[in-house]
Amino acid sequence: FMDIVIRKAVSADRTRIIPLQEQIAALHHAGRPDLFKTEARRFTPETFEMRLADPAHTMLIAEADGQVVGYAFAWVIPYRDHSTYIDFDSFYLDDICVLDTHRRMGIGRMLFERCAEEARARNCKNVELGVWAFNKEAIAFYKSCGMQDRVRRMELTL
Repeated sequence: FMDIVIRKAVSADRTRIIPLQEQIAALHHAGRPDLFKTEARRFTPETFEMRLADPAHTMLIAEADGQVVGYAFAWVIPYRDHSTYIDFDSFYLDDICVLDTHRRMGIGRMLFERCAEEARARNCKNVELGVWAFNKEAIAFYKSCGMQDRVRRMELTL
């Protein structure tokens, strides 16, 4: 059993997360090649530094024996003077990923729970995220974390 550490991201992590970003890109491209590029989305050094410095952002890294094996990136979305919603803050979980080789070890749950703690500490009303319909494993994982459908986006492919 390995020792898993969840910590805040640092500048050096920008390049250390590339294998995870490549894995996500491959998964999305395989699921919807009509929409997703094969190349991974990568942070420029400027964007990564900007997010690290922005207090609205949460950037967490999961490390096992010195290796980056997962991450979670999120930020607070303030809903104010919205045409329909009451005023509240939402904790938007943009990206959570665990290396294929380290799945089903509780790392994703550790990252998710740390995000939920962060959301509570920031007085957010909820944790929200988007997940692609083809990604059944992720949907099952999020449901196991207590999440449920709030809105459903549908499409007619032309």
